[in-house]
Order: sequence, then C-alpha cells, then structure tokens
Amino acid sequence: MERIQWRGTWGIGDSMRGLNTAHQHAHDTNQEVHLEMHWPHGEDYLTHPKDPETIVQRTDWIHSRYHNHERVKLTHVFDSDLFCSDNKNPDNNKARFYFESNTYEPDGWPSCHWIFSKDQFVPSKKKIVVWTPTHNSESPRKWKRVLTNEDWYDIIKMLSWEGWITVELTYRTPIRDAYKQIQEANFILCYDGMWHYIARNFAKPMLIPSWEGVTTYNTPNAVKKHSSWRYKKAIGDGSPDVFAPTLGMMKTTANQYLKRIKKYYD
Repeated sequence: MERIQWRGTWGIGDSMRGLNTAHQHAHDTNQEVHLEMHWPHGEDYLTHPKDPETIVQRTDWIHSRYHNHERVKLTHVFDSDLFCSDNKNPDNNKARFYFESNTYEPDGWPSCHWIFSKDQFVPSKKKIVVWTPTHNSESPRKWKRVLTNEDWYDIIKMLSWEGWITVELTYRTPIRDAYKQIQEANFILCYDGMWHYIARNFAKPMLIPSWEGVTTYNTPNAVKKHSSWRYKKAIGDGSPDVFAPTLGMMKTTANQYLKRIKKYYD
C-alpha cells in the first residue's frame, strides 16, 4: 500500500483533488493507497463560526460517495507542519503532496480523473445550479472574477425568465445539500472553484467564465468562456437559438468526459 501525504486546505475542491488523485493512482498501479490528509489546524476547526461543518467532515462524507472508495484508506493528521509556508522547492513552488514512491514531484500536477459510484447517478431535472463569488467570505483570485456581482445577478434572473429552476449555492451550503443539487442538475453555471469537483465527478455540463488552463485541468467536463464573451448577449438578447448551441456544446463536452471516466467502472 502506497502512502500519499496531501496538503489540506479549507476548500473541498482541494480535498477532492487529493481523493481523485489517490483513486486514479490506485487504479493505475493496481494497489490500495493510503491518503494521509495533513491539516494545519485541529479536527474541529471552522473557518468561520457560522460554517455548517468542518472541512474534515466534508472530506470524509464526500469520499463515501466515491466509486471503489474502500480502495483508498483516508486518514487525517492534525496540527501538521509538513506543508508549512517555508516548505518550498528551489524554484519557490509550494509542495502540495508527497508520494511515497516519488512518482510525482511534490509541486506537480498528477492526473486526477475519477467518478462517483453508479448508484449516485440520478435523472436530471430542468434545473441550473449556480455558484458565484458574490457571497464568499474572501474574494477569490482576480482571474476567477471575470464577471461582476451584477453580471451574475442578471444571468440568474434571465435564466429564471426562460423557465429554468435556478438554485444558487454558496460555500456555506451544507455539503449534503450542495451534492444533491448538483446531482440533480441539468447544467452548472459557476466560477472556477467551490463545488466544481463534485460537478466534475458527475461529468455535469458546465459553463465557466475563465481563460486559465487550470480550469481545463480542474473541470475537463466544462466549457470555458473568457472575458470578451458577453453572457447577457449569449443568453438573452432575443435572437433565436442563441443559447441553444452553447447548451449543446456543454452537453457534448460533458458526455465526452463521462465516457472517459466510466471506464473506471470496469
């Protein structure tokens, strides 16, 4: 059994990246993997007193939904200084993980494709799930804020006028609720972050305003649009079938990724 030590942060996306990486590595090497999450805080730490659950609780809960989750043994190390701020390589890059076999460099980008178990896939509803940086406790990096709060507001309103059920998630949404909404969603419209790895493991059609390569890495099931693209015009300028090709593109991209990750069921 190989041990992977992983840097834990407050975001569930980082935890799921670690879980996905460990599961794909277990599959590729045909062995069980021990994923050891290292947290710089205690087990009961909350980023904010109003948070509904700890990141440790979220990580444990989501792992139980993974395909072949028993193949990866998940444990936690609290108050760890393994990934302290001084822990950098000569190029000043942060170490994010350590493979016992040294298969990947600690600041590298190992492949992290995986899927939820078959029984977690349910029929979708005419519902678009949205998450934006509007209600974040801290603003995400600038490249994740292509749209303004007003832009997001207008988009959600326009989708409602088109007859879609729109459900907006925040980072404080309990993970069970966020999971269920994404599980049932027809489409996802969001910025690059927050709940994106749940949508990835369901291979949901997604539209993300971003021009960064890391968005393609994190969400290969998503269609990216950069800052020069106008969501208002694409969704609601009154032209016939303006949004339909984009929806079709989203479905095609997601279905291609779903075919790719379904192979892990075999």
